[in-house]
Parts: sequence; structure tokens; C-alpha cells
Amino acid sequence: MAAGIQGLVVAGTGNGTLHASLMPALAKARASGVALCLVSRCAEGQLVGEGQALASAPPGLNAFKARISLLLDLL
Repeated sequence: MAAGIQGLVVAGTGNGTLHASLMPALAKARASGVALCLVSRCAEGQLVGEGQALASAPPGLNAFKARISLLLDLL
């Protein structure tokens, strides 16, 4: 794992989209064993596009709730 990091919560804009240059870094992190949760910053936002493949948080969670969910998953 990279520098002891076990998981990341990434809050994408609107529909959970991320800049294209961030996707390879997140894929590399996932390949090295870092758990990823991609969520939308919008209250009713849904994930679309490439971000759906990275999402591991239950649908409908905001970044704060996804963090707690990730913490529990990593225990």
C-alpha cells in the first residue's frame, strides 16, 4: 500500500465525474490495494461514466457517510 494509505474517498463534481488526468492515478492506487470510494458532491447526484467502475461506496452516500462506510469496511 502506498505510504500506509488504506483507502480514499473521492468526491467528484455533479454526477461524480473526475478529470481525466486523475483516473490513471486512482486506477494505480486501486491496483496497489488502496480501497476507493467515489461519490458525488451533489445531494441527489448519481455516478455516471468511468467513475462508476471505481465506485465502491453504497449508492446515495455523501462524502462524509462514505468515509464512515469505508472505515467500517477496512476494520
